[in-house]
Amino acid sequence: METKNLFRISNEGYNCEDVEQYIAALKTEYKKVYEYAKAAGVNNEKLKKICLALSEENKNLKSAESSSVNADFVSDVENIVSLSEKISTESAALKAKLLK
Repeated sequence: METKNLFRISNEGYNCEDVEQYIAALKTEYKKVYEYAKAAGVNNEKLKKICLALSEENKNLKSAESSSVNADFVSDVENIVSLSEKISTESAALKAKLLK
């Protein structure tokens, strides 16, 4: 930043009033940035907690869904095995009738 255009020049160098106003403006801006960063940090922590809770809930839902799908799959397989056994029994009975 070019300081030669920033402050008026008096006999003894830069105008003290301009410099003091500039420092006051910098302090004000710094305070705003600091407060914004502090608020952003607090919001960030809140968002992290929410994300962790959602992540945990997602894991629980996936495991519940997975166990439900597995239970349905096992039930379907058991039904298929049962039907297969019935078909085998009926096939053997029909074969015996045909051979008589």
